[in-house]
Amino acid sequence: MQHTSRLRGLLLCFTVGLLAVFIFGVSTQRAAAQESTHESVALEQNLSAEIARLQYQLEEVRENRADLTAQYAVLSGSQLLHRVLQEQRAALPSVNRRDVNDQLAQLRLDLFYLQREIRTATAASQPLLVEQQHLLQQRIDQRVTYMRLQQELQLEVQAFALELEEFLFWTPSNPRLNADWFMNFPAQLQRQGQRMQQSVTTMLRHSEFRPTLTAIGLLILLLVLIWQHRRIQALLTDQQGLMNNSEQPPSPWLIARALAKVILYVAPLSLALLLVGQFIGSDETTEHLQPHKVFTALALALFMISFLRKVLKPAGFAEAFFQWPSANCAMLKRYIELFALALLPLTVILAFASQQTSLYAQDMVGSLSLVLAGLYLAGISTWLFSRLPTLYNSLFVHRLIAAAVIFLPLSLVWMVATGYYYTALRLSGYYLATFYVMTIWVILEASIRRAIQLSSETLKRERDAELALVTDEQSIADQDIENAAPVVTPVKDYADIEQAEAQSLRLGRFFLLVLFTFILFTVWSDALSALHYLDSQYIWDNEQGIQFIPVSIGALMTAFFIIVVSIVLIRNLPGLLEVMFLSRLKLEMGTSYAVTSLTNYVLISIAIVSVFAVLGVKWEQLQWLAAGLTVGLGFGLQEIFGNFISGLILFFERPVRVGDIVTLNNLSGRVSKIKIRATVITDFDRRDIVVPNRSFITGQFVNWSLSNTITRITVKVGVAYGSDLEKTRQILLEIADQEERVLKEPAPQVLFLSFGESTLDHELRMHVGGLSDRNPTIDAVNREIDKRFRAAGIEIAFNQIDVHFRNDLGVEKLIQQENRQSKDS
Repeated sequence: MQHTSRLRGLLLCFTVGLLAVFIFGVSTQRAAAQESTHESVALEQNLSAEIARLQYQLEEVRENRADLTAQYAVLSGSQLLHRVLQEQRAALPSVNRRDVNDQLAQLRLDLFYLQREIRTATAASQPLLVEQQHLLQQRIDQRVTYMRLQQELQLEVQAFALELEEFLFWTPSNPRLNADWFMNFPAQLQRQGQRMQQSVTTMLRHSEFRPTLTAIGLLILLLVLIWQHRRIQALLTDQQGLMNNSEQPPSPWLIARALAKVILYVAPLSLALLLVGQFIGSDETTEHLQPHKVFTALALALFMISFLRKVLKPAGFAEAFFQWPSANCAMLKRYIELFALALLPLTVILAFASQQTSLYAQDMVGSLSLVLAGLYLAGISTWLFSRLPTLYNSLFVHRLIAAAVIFLPLSLVWMVATGYYYTALRLSGYYLATFYVMTIWVILEASIRRAIQLSSETLKRERDAELALVTDEQSIADQDIENAAPVVTPVKDYADIEQAEAQSLRLGRFFLLVLFTFILFTVWSDALSALHYLDSQYIWDNEQGIQFIPVSIGALMTAFFIIVVSIVLIRNLPGLLEVMFLSRLKLEMGTSYAVTSLTNYVLISIAIVSVFAVLGVKWEQLQWLAAGLTVGLGFGLQEIFGNFISGLILFFERPVRVGDIVTLNNLSGRVSKIKIRATVITDFDRRDIVVPNRSFITGQFVNWSLSNTITRITVKVGVAYGSDLEKTRQILLEIADQEERVLKEPAPQVLFLSFGESTLDHELRMHVGGLSDRNPTIDAVNREIDKRFRAAGIEIAFNQIDVHFRNDLGVEKLIQQENRQSKDS
């Protein structure tokens, strides 16, 4: 009984507990539902406000973008235009896209369940469910509208910012450097100093210590490099000693390992500056100078200078690993040191100057720094190229590179002097990035070239060692044939090591060209977008009264660029195809020339079409030219056009190829060139004869080497009547078999063809491998026939005439007739 009462008590407690949990759960769910309802209502209200804000910003951006061209035309020539454009760019709304995809997916799922419930609901409950469906669809539409407005606003802001950048790039930001500028320089410099002091104070006030994970990682790396500094230098010295060891060729990977140690050796100071920028940061949303950008730019510049100085050190890395001449290394090292005097301070000034938004016109320090730095860099570059040896063994290439290097800093000086300080500031950053990329390109190219050379040297030494071993074993075998061991053949095939080295070097350079072309395009992509502005600036148009195709500056520059690139490709691409592809294929004679020539014509056609397309020339604008060409082709140009078409037929049908020996009418020679209008034949007297292409299409000619170069020779021999014909046949066949130029297949033939007036006519028919063997073979065979027939007693007959005097009347009768006639007279 007592046990039963205890059990009842436990059941009662358990039931009360379950009831309490149920009541608490229900109350919690209600509270959560009420809270969720309040949050949902607040979210809907907030989302509605966001949609209204986005709609207003989108309309404002579109209006400003539509008024940009008119505003530019009104304020053109004013110094305030650049500042107005800067203010517009700074006022562009920042689009922080909020992701509502999860909410949208959940709402659509709820709508699906609700629609399924409506189909099975009673008539009494359907109105309430339909109303819920309507509200749910409104919430879905609201989020779809919100996402659409976010995307449209982002695209509009990006497009407007790009257009503003184009206008800013081509708009003067500063007054020209004239006498007034220099007169106002002291006062402007004093005011800029006060502004700089305020900016630095604001920067320091907003800066804070930020121990991020990146900063901590850089700190650990810096401590490790400082700790291992001497060991890295010792390892680098040992590797340099291995490189200078002439007894044993080093591994090609030694260059990569040594290059990595050079990077680690010079990295600590740059890492320290980068670490300062990482630790000392500030909120980028506030409008003040960001110190970490300055430290990052300075760290990169210092690292590049330190790296180049270490590489170009006397008797250092470049001399040992790249085999650069010591004089060139010393000169380049001196240039880098002089370059650093301008690069490091200019990097700091430009890093601060590029962060300002609208005070470019009052930046006296930046303008003067760019001018002085540009003149200084042009001067030291002139000094360097005047003392360097000719680059790539070409004076033209040397002068072209020198002109480009000297022109770049002078272009910055010209831009600042004419008021385009903002443009010069932007381009200076691209110039520095290009300098860094080109430096890495040169180092990698030298490393790959030297690594390939080391691999080739290793293979050559292995080849020489194995060949020497084979030679020694062969000499021993010659001395003691009975006891000699079998001669060991080389394990590897060492054929064409030099050719493999050249091919690997070309392939490596081609890979670097593709890689760094892509990198440079990425670096300059933002600047290239500014060139679209030139498409709207016309040199002439129809509104100026010039009734011709309107041409913009951008189109003219693009056309000029296409022409230059096309000329370079036309001159070099066929040769590149020959070296890299055609020379490796087993092509027929003249095929390579046909491929390269057709490639040239295709490139020329593409270039012409591209230039016309860029300049805006359309077919309807060229109808008059087409009509004129049609009339010209019908009259004066029909021969030229016929030769042109015949040239194309020769290239595609190829009845004659470069290198073929042909006979056309009375002309025989070797084809040396096939051009688009005429073919050049070099005869056997070394004369170049130009033959129109129509002659090969409309006339008959003999191609001695079209299908093959085998040709038949016929030597005619006449022997005297009464000669031994079988012996004659045997001697002629022996002469043909013994002549080395005569082919065994088809076999020579001797034929007795006719009875001549004085000879028994024979022909010796034989084949030779090429046309160049015809005359030497005929000469050798004729000499041997004369020698062998003379020894065999066979007479080589010649035409004979027997004169018979008929004496039927007799001499006496003739005398009597003569005397009788004299008496009668």
